[in-house]
Amino acid sequence: MTKAVITGIGPVSAIGEGVDEFWKNLLSGRSGIARITRCDVSRSDSKIGAEVRNFRLERYVEGGRAITRTSPRPVVLALGAAALAIEDAVLDVAAANRQRIGVFIGTSVGQLEYCFALRDQWQADRPLTASGAFHAFNHSVACVISSQFDLQGPVHTTSTGCNSGMDALGLAARAIALGEVDAALVVGTDCELTPEILALLNASASLATRWNDRPEAASRPFDVDRDGNVIGEGAAAFIVESESHARKRGARAYAAIAGSAVQSAGRRRYHATRPALDMRPCVRAFRNAMAAAAWSASDVHVFNANGSASRNYDRLEGMALAATFGTRLAKLPIHSTKGALGQHGAGSSALQVTAACLTIARGQVPPTLNCDHLDPACGPLRVVREPLDLDAERVLVHSIGLGGFYYSAMAIEAPAPKLRRSR
Repeated sequence: MTKAVITGIGPVSAIGEGVDEFWKNLLSGRSGIARITRCDVSRSDSKIGAEVRNFRLERYVEGGRAITRTSPRPVVLALGAAALAIEDAVLDVAAANRQRIGVFIGTSVGQLEYCFALRDQWQADRPLTASGAFHAFNHSVACVISSQFDLQGPVHTTSTGCNSGMDALGLAARAIALGEVDAALVVGTDCELTPEILALLNASASLATRWNDRPEAASRPFDVDRDGNVIGEGAAAFIVESESHARKRGARAYAAIAGSAVQSAGRRRYHATRPALDMRPCVRAFRNAMAAAAWSASDVHVFNANGSASRNYDRLEGMALAATFGTRLAKLPIHSTKGALGQHGAGSSALQVTAACLTIARGQVPPTLNCDHLDPACGPLRVVREPLDLDAERVLVHSIGLGGFYYSAMAIEAPAPKLRRSR
């Protein structure tokens, strides 16, 4: 089957917009976490988050100011990311066969903030706009993007929690492999910065609360002093093409999607503070993604971890890594973006893939912020704390869905030499 390659990337994150700014700040150890300003946090125990500050859609899309005034935040972030990815891929959409370019969107909480605002308008007996009926649905992101860029291929939206961004990318790669499309625009986007989501996650004891006065130190993947996730917002977009389509137009690729897997934990109950730490579905996700890529465990050069600073799931991830990689685990470089960006739904897993692609393309593994003292319960992990120069050819990426009900893994590898971008 045809392999899918990633030829364009568009990150919109709390540490920067566009490939170069995002990568420079990720490598330098910049934190995007600060006190939340997008919503009222007076009733929240956790008052910190990763905000995309000073974002202006008009930099990337004509009519961006008007779109921003009338559209949900995830739509706005996704449009900016999509425009960045198209530009980065040097893709002339007008000259392409648009009926062979699909749109694949991943979103977790979708338009909740927008829906809450509609509810408030309705309860206050203020008139509702006709566009409200459209934007209230998660699929509006995909519709807006396909319309904005006149892409006429298949349009899909997937909502699988924090894994959604990576899962959408896996679905696009399968569509390319099956010959359904020549290329796809894939976006993972979310904004979790609402009082209601904060209240729910506080109730589930999911969020970091001890570091409100030191926000940049709050998200602590695998650290013994971690006390929960930090939420936020963000998006990342990808132009994904078949190898033949990329070659035909002279494109250069960051990486190839070698395989992916999503695994359910099956029958279990949700428990906020004492979840079942069953590592088996996580291990299956690792092994099935590697099997799809025809890799063995010894082929993996870097592991891009879920590493969300969860008290429970960092430990589970470490247990699954030990079961998968055995004695080699102590030498496997491990990186988490969450120390800098927090955990914010589909944008998080899409930004993880962004980091994995750039690790391969630019030969460096970014530092994991705030893992000052590795928790022994997570196992003998080699968490990268300073930028590491490494000619990595293969990166395994992992994301955990809320409550530990499902696990996603993706195998990312270097593209064919003639397609590879020069460093």
